[in-house]
Amino acid sequence: MRVSLILIMIIFFSLTIRGQYPFEKFSAIKYKEYNNWKIYDWTQKKNVLHFTLTIPCFFKNKDTLTIQLSTYAKNFKTVFMNNYDSSTIRIFRNKNQIQKFKEKIFFLGKYNFWGPLITADFNGDSLPDIKLNIAYMGCGLASLNARVIYLFQTNEGKFIKVSFLDMLGNGNRIERDIDGEGNYEIITMNLEGYENHNYWTFNLYNFKNGNLKCVNEKFDYPIMIQYLNKENYKITDKISKEKMKTFSKKLPNDYDAR
Repeated sequence: MRVSLILIMIIFFSLTIRGQYPFEKFSAIKYKEYNNWKIYDWTQKKNVLHFTLTIPCFFKNKDTLTIQLSTYAKNFKTVFMNNYDSSTIRIFRNKNQIQKFKEKIFFLGKYNFWGPLITADFNGDSLPDIKLNIAYMGCGLASLNARVIYLFQTNEGKFIKVSFLDMLGNGNRIERDIDGEGNYEIITMNLEGYENHNYWTFNLYNFKNGNLKCVNEKFDYPIMIQYLNKENYKITDKISKEKMKTFSKKLPNDYDAR
């Protein structure tokens, strides 16, 4: 009976406890998710594919926000074979378009939406912002590639768009408030090679004054975790902290701000 109880306890803890990256111990941002996209497939007649989502009472005065993602291509094959600036993000306030951004990735709905539209106050200014994770749909490790898009709301009710290439794995990497100041740290991950080994490398950013700002020095980042054929969450001891700092990135990969 005692042996059975011990086995049950082992199984329970193995199911409920998993490894944790160092930044995951800090306060995680709370956000809302929306996934009620409406699809307008006009690829045959108008050479465009639209995805539209509406959020009632999004703005301070309870105005409605609608976001429309559009990809322009003759067909899906054209989109897959050409990574060009062929997509747009349109933002509407009470059905009136207020902004339009070009984006460096295609939108193909269920084929490369890894998660819903996310809203949260990422930079601590009491205004809800928007986040999208869009997969690149590669093979092998390249299947982790995704374009992360933030739309930061301004006091004027407009948005500043920043986007970049990240490696997300299977969904959304949650922002963390490491210093408790309310401006959540954005965490990026990329794979770096050093002395015949590969390392997951994590950099930290805040959104300030209309742009992303690297805050690695403030928190003694980046950190590097060796890529192994098993789960690994431990900062490597094969690379000195001084050497890790040479892998710091002032901005994320393929960064774009508009």
